[in-house]
Amino acid sequence: MINAEKFRKELLELSNQNIAFAVRKENQNAVVRCDSIKRCTDCLFGRGRCSVNSTKWLLSEYKEPVKLSKLEYDILKYLLNDTGYRYIARNKYRHEGGVYNLYIFKDEPFEDSGVWCSGRDSGNEFYVFNNLFAFVKWEDSKPTSIEDVLKNCEVVNDAEE
Repeated sequence: MINAEKFRKELLELSNQNIAFAVRKENQNAVVRCDSIKRCTDCLFGRGRCSVNSTKWLLSEYKEPVKLSKLEYDILKYLLNDTGYRYIARNKYRHEGGVYNLYIFKDEPFEDSGVWCSGRDSGNEFYVFNNLFAFVKWEDSKPTSIEDVLKNCEVVNDAEE
């Protein structure tokens, strides 16, 4: 399903009112009125090429938001903004309790024989959080970008999970 299909109702509603639409950079899970965003730099479509970028977005594949607990959200936000860690991945090998080992990286890692590693950055063990971040799987073909998760996530109550 593409974004145009997913947000069809909201897009039609705005277009019937002759109102341009936008998508906030920090919350890409909703279509909003263009005039509800104060600065073009806060919009996913940016400044100057709105019509081209919005058309590309409309025709792009819709990505389901990642569901995060408040704790997971806060940890990822801290890692990205305060420590410079940009990727999270699980190694093939299990830690105590049978959970695949979690690692964080500053540079984009690559997978080598079931282990994620990076040229300059060997990554840091994140075992204490092995039971969190269930959306990160060792079978993933690429590491998970923390920035991408934070741009496309939904924070849910622990009771909802």
